[in-house]
Amino acid sequence: MKYDLLKEVKKIKVPVLLIVGEKDEDTSPEQQRVFYNYLNTKKEFYIIKNAPHTFREKTHLKETKDIFSKWLDSLRRIEDLD
Repeated sequence: MKYDLLKEVKKIKVPVLLIVGEKDEDTSPEQQRVFYNYLNTKKEFYIIKNAPHTFREKTHLKETKDIFSKWLDSLRRIEDLD
């Protein structure tokens, strides 16, 4: 890897949503899972079945949109509690 993000990941304090394609060859789900496990903040991790690094098929885009919408709703609920 060109950059060692794991050295810096503990500094992240904002919520993190990771959505990765199951067939991503650029940043594999396994690599993303390692990064996810190092995070010490509100976080969620999703793998889009049969998707590559970029989500271009309508089914992948819809699933990504649904995940993102639910994520934003969860953040709004947290903000309402403050």
